[in-house]
Amino acid sequence: MQFDFFGNALLALSTLLYGVIFSSVVLNKNRSASVKLMHASTGILAICIIYLSYQFLTDNFQFLYVFENSNTLLPVFYKFSALWSAHEGSFLLMIFMLALCGSVNSVIIKNDRDLQFSNAVLSFIAFFYLVFLSLTSNPFQVFPYLPANGVDLNPLLQDPLLIIHPPMLFFGYVFYAVVFSFVISGIFNKFNKGLIQILKVWSGIAWATLSVGILLGSMWAYYELGWGGYWFWDPVENVALLPWLAGTAFTHSLIFHKNKVLMSWMVFLGILAFLLSVMGSFIVRSGIINSVHAFASDPSRGVFLLSLFGLFSLVSFAIFFWKSEKLSSAWPKINSKSYLILLNNIILMTILVVVFIGTLYPIFNEIWYGQKISIGPNYYSDLITPLVFLLILVFTYEQFFKQKFNYKYFLIIILLFAAYLVLHLFYEISFGLFAGYLFLGILLMRLGFFVYAKKPIAAHKIAGHLSVVALTTAILFNYEYSQKVDLVLKPNDSIQFMDTEIEFLGIEVVADQNFDSVVGNFQITSNDNVYQLASEKRVYKIGGVITSETGIKSLINRDFLIVLGDRFNDGSWSLRYSIKYGIMLIWLSSISLILSMLYGVVRRYE
Repeated sequence: MQFDFFGNALLALSTLLYGVIFSSVVLNKNRSASVKLMHASTGILAICIIYLSYQFLTDNFQFLYVFENSNTLLPVFYKFSALWSAHEGSFLLMIFMLALCGSVNSVIIKNDRDLQFSNAVLSFIAFFYLVFLSLTSNPFQVFPYLPANGVDLNPLLQDPLLIIHPPMLFFGYVFYAVVFSFVISGIFNKFNKGLIQILKVWSGIAWATLSVGILLGSMWAYYELGWGGYWFWDPVENVALLPWLAGTAFTHSLIFHKNKVLMSWMVFLGILAFLLSVMGSFIVRSGIINSVHAFASDPSRGVFLLSLFGLFSLVSFAIFFWKSEKLSSAWPKINSKSYLILLNNIILMTILVVVFIGTLYPIFNEIWYGQKISIGPNYYSDLITPLVFLLILVFTYEQFFKQKFNYKYFLIIILLFAAYLVLHLFYEISFGLFAGYLFLGILLMRLGFFVYAKKPIAAHKIAGHLSVVALTTAILFNYEYSQKVDLVLKPNDSIQFMDTEIEFLGIEVVADQNFDSVVGNFQITSNDNVYQLASEKRVYKIGGVITSETGIKSLINRDFLIVLGDRFNDGSWSLRYSIKYGIMLIWLSSISLILSMLYGVVRRYE
């Protein structure tokens, strides 16, 4: 295979510059020179992105990466976003984001020591990522000839959310690398007030960005057939959740600096969030799992990435244990707010372990025993629901905490569990349903506490915690009350399901730029309200791949969904009809949670 000279020259030059930056910082050379080199590397990688994008936009199928992920019929906005639709381009984009963060730090960070250590760490990561890209995943491979057309972008990825969902996830991973770089700076220097402020800002941005990526992915999954609603516990979904959980714990643990307790725990969480992001790259790109989310199936890449993960882990924890004597390891007093936050951290880490085991155990089981097993949603819901229940109870108590334990609160908790046992034994009420109604009560109670509180409470913190409770309540109600049914209907037929009537209005054929579709039109009647839905089956002109698009009508309290299936010889069609509760509340509470965090970041930055 041949390589494009210009693209590879840019990659080689950028790799060299990051090696020089790292060396100059380690050797304590001129700061201004390293900053200029950081900006230069960012500029070179930006040219790489522009150059590769140009090949997509001009249908230059001589580039192997363009050939595999585009074609002449692909709409322009998909040609642009196809750059990060597969392994090579997505990794190049991540490296550029990493470089951009280094340049931003070089402009806004005033403390020379913190900036030097941050640049050294980011350069170290970027250097090895570029080596990996150049040796195993070069996006500038070219054919010796020009093919007439490309293979096409995966039809499942031809969605407007492709434009923003992957970049937001990548930014989240990269921002946690920035957090990690300042954590390392704090280990070597000092976690002073200024550095803690930097960590609060960057960790808040990282958490919010990764949350947006996860939220957009959930929305995408929701209206795509076969994805199991808004969350399927797919391994690649889970690897985005793992650094999010660690990052959530880290953000809350920053309070330990104020009270001079468990600084070692805070540092550990900062390292863990970054390493879990790197592990996610390994799982997504190693080829050890089969998922539409996965970017690659080349085991050699997996070996290289696993080696990088091992290198980063070894270096990180070697530094952590080497400098651990500088960090406070004292536990907070049991009658302190820091202790309650520590309890929250422990619960979050327990949830992380549950997700980690559920994600990786099937992989290791197949490697060691050659047996394929799957861990279904019940594993996660049965173990995580009680933990989330405890989490919400703890941070609810935290709002009432006044420097001493409120034993009445724990008495209430005991009585609530007793009430649940009675309801479960005699009325067969599930834990999820009980917890849903309880969380709804807590939501109202916390809102009332905020309104009548005698001491001022930061509105964004209250909004964030209320959003967590609302989100959890919506998820539980969705799980308990949602219904679905498989139907067979002919055009102009109707059928009753629960309190709704479904009428099949008919079929129409529609031609688009790169696919033809059969559109099924439906009418849903519920409580004298009439709603129109359209579901379609698409046949892509390149490759003949068939996909289904879900018809959705979203209301405040519930959604109606119809998926058009196969046509039978008698003219009837198979359909899947679903009624899902609480979806709108899931989206709104997630958005509220993210906005609360961003508002807090803005306040800290100001």
